[in-house]
Amino acid sequence: MIDWIEGKVCSKEPTKLILEKGGIAFTISIPLSTYGVLNDIGEKVKIFIYLSLKNEELKLFGFKTQKERNFFQDLLLVPGIGTGSALRMLSSISFQEFKSMVIKGDTESIVSIKGIGEKRANQLLFTLKEKYKKEEIPDSFESNAIRALISLGINAKKARQLISKIKAPTLEELIKQALKKL
Repeated sequence: MIDWIEGKVCSKEPTKLILEKGGIAFTISIPLSTYGVLNDIGEKVKIFIYLSLKNEELKLFGFKTQKERNFFQDLLLVPGIGTGSALRMLSSISFQEFKSMVIKGDTESIVSIKGIGEKRANQLLFTLKEKYKKEEIPDSFESNAIRALISLGINAKKARQLISKIKAPTLEELIKQALKKL
C-alpha cells in the first residue's frame, strides 16, 4: 500500500498530475479540488494516494488531504460507484456539503450531482447515512448522553443544546440533570 508520495510536480492538468520522486515519474489521477490547490510545476508537493488494481492494471489516485481521500474511499463502498464516478463526484462537491446531504437524506440535492441518478442517490444514502451519522457525534459522556436523550424521544438538536450547558462527572448524572431541565 502507498499512503502518500512527496515529490516534484513535473506536469499538472485538471484531472492528472505527474509527480517525480527518486527518478520515477508517477502519473496520478486527481479531482479538480486537488488541482486547484497544487503547487506550481517544479515545486515539491505531498499527495495522499489511493492505489487501484482493476483488470490487472495499477492506477494511482491522488488527493491533497487525507479527508479528501477518505471521502473517495467512502464513495467506493457504494455498489455501482467506481473510481471514475467517485473522482467526478469529488470534482463536483465538497465532502462537508455531501455529508450534510446524506445525513439529511436529501436525495434531490444528491441527484443534482453530475452523473448521479435517483437509484444511485438512494444507494449512496443507504450505504453512507449511518456511517456519517455516527461520525457526527464523537464517543464521549456527552455523545452518549445525547444518544440516550434521543432514544427517549427528545429532538437531537434540543438534546445537544441541553447537554452542552451541563457539566457532570458521570454519564448518569449528566442525563439526570438534562432531564430536570426539560
